[in-house]
Amino acid sequence: MVVVRSAVLCGLLTLALTACGSSGDAVRREAVVPGGPAVQPGAQAARAVEQYRAYATKRVDDTIARTGDFVAALKKGELRRAKALYAPSRLGWESIEPVAEAFSDVDVKVDAREADLGEGQRWTGWHRLEKALWRRPRTVGKEAGYGDLLLRDLDTLKSRLPRAEITVVSMAEGAKELLDEVATSKVTGEEEAFSHTDLWDFKGNVDGAFKVHRLLRPIVWERNPKLVARLDSTFAAMRKTLAGHAHDGVFVSYTDLSKAQVKELSDALNALAEPLSALSAAVAV
Repeated sequence: MVVVRSAVLCGLLTLALTACGSSGDAVRREAVVPGGPAVQPGAQAARAVEQYRAYATKRVDDTIARTGDFVAALKKGELRRAKALYAPSRLGWESIEPVAEAFSDVDVKVDAREADLGEGQRWTGWHRLEKALWRRPRTVGKEAGYGDLLLRDLDTLKSRLPRAEITVVSMAEGAKELLDEVATSKVTGEEEAFSHTDLWDFKGNVDGAFKVHRLLRPIVWERNPKLVARLDSTFAAMRKTLAGHAHDGVFVSYTDLSKAQVKELSDALNALAEPLSALSAAVAV
């Protein structure tokens, strides 16, 4: 996923504004927002991209602030507090992961798992600190320096964000990518192999996909209102299922879920993935 400054939106966004009538002549289309006046599709697309860029920027800022608190706890040797701050520090990142992954060098530095590394590749980022906290707590003092490196890498992401690009189609494809990642890898529990805080990652991915749905909703409504209704209902079901595994805003360990509960999550993801896969085609029309 990619992001653009609003000043160059018109030059970078490409969206079909016409449809062919029976005579072959171009017939202008207008996006109709429920309860509101007709709005030109190009304006709706530009607005959605600009709002998503603001959302991505805010999520990166939140990630940096939360990660700063997490790293500070590590440096003070406050292991219990650091464990509590670890998963929340990743929420913002997980919600805009397709944007972040566009900068592959940063992605590898901050989010690579040990099993992802190539020969001779240095392991840094959240998951290195996760392993130290949950498996090798005596090494946390030595590993804390990787927290400073993590913050520097996140600052690099923030500095590059204005140069990234986005289209309404890539927003939709990114939302599907977020859900695909949950369904194919995170539902197995392999993402957070040491902390088992996978449900936090679920929430970040689902929240990010839901934000895209909400921003693209006015465009899709005019073209495919049934798809909007399906996405509304399946997102509601998915979010309700996730919320059922949190107590006072804190998710239970993924290892505490029964096989039936994991299947319930998987079923909710599959039900959402089907209509979400149609979103990019709907905004590209």
